[in-house]
Amino acid sequence: MQFSRGNEKLGTNCNVVSRAVGDTCPSSCDFLGNGCYAEGTEKIFKNARAVGIRNMITEAGKIRSVIIDAINKGISVRWHERGDFFKDGELDIEYMANIALACYTLIEEGKTLPRMWAYTHIYDNRIVETLGQYITLYASVHNKKHLEDAKAAGFKLFAWCDTDLQFAPKKKRGKASGEQRKVAPKLAIIEGERYITCPEMLQGRDKITCTGGKDKKVCDLCVRGLANVLFLNH
Repeated sequence: MQFSRGNEKLGTNCNVVSRAVGDTCPSSCDFLGNGCYAEGTEKIFKNARAVGIRNMITEAGKIRSVIIDAINKGISVRWHERGDFFKDGELDIEYMANIALACYTLIEEGKTLPRMWAYTHIYDNRIVETLGQYITLYASVHNKKHLEDAKAAGFKLFAWCDTDLQFAPKKKRGKASGEQRKVAPKLAIIEGERYITCPEMLQGRDKITCTGGKDKKVCDLCVRGLANVLFLNH
C-alpha cells in the first residue's frame, strides 16, 4: 500500500493513505462532482489517481507496513485524505477486515498503535464496529438528516461541512480565507451538538496544522478525537 508523508494542511507528522475518488466514495457525497478538491487533485496529478486505484487492492500485510512505519517514526496515520470505505458502490468489507487484522496482530505483538483518524460520508454501523476501536472515526455530515443517520449507525464524532454557508461565506478559489475568518465562530452549536471550527481554517496553515511541523503548532483536535469539528466551505 502506497502512502505519503503529510501535506500542507495535515502537517508533516503523519502518514497519509488515499484511495481512488469516486470508485471508493458513495454517490450521495455532496462534494462528488461538485467541487471536490480530491477529485480535482486526481485530474491534475494523474499519478495521484493511479496510486488511489492501486490502494483499492489491499492486503493486511501491506497495511501493517504503513502502520509500522508510523509506529517507528512516532507519527500518526490519516486514512483517506482522498477516497472512502466503498468499492464500486458497496462497503469494502475486505478492506476494512484487512485494516482490523493488521491492527489486531500488531497489538497481539505488544505494539502500541499510532493515532489514526478518518472522515467518512458512509453512515454504516459496520465501519464503527470493525474499526472504531482502532481508528478515530468522524462522520462527515452536511445536514440534520445526515447527522441522524450517522448517529443511528453508531458514530460518536461528527465533522459538519458548511456547504449551506450557515457560518461563513465560501472561500474563493485561489484566494486567502480572510473573509471566512472574520465571521466564522470558534464554537458552534448545531442540532444540539457542540462543534469547534477547524483551527487550521481559522488561523491558517502557516501557523497550525493537524499534526504540526517545523515552526507550526499541532492541532490534534481530530487526530485525538477531542471534539466535533466544523469545516467551512472551501
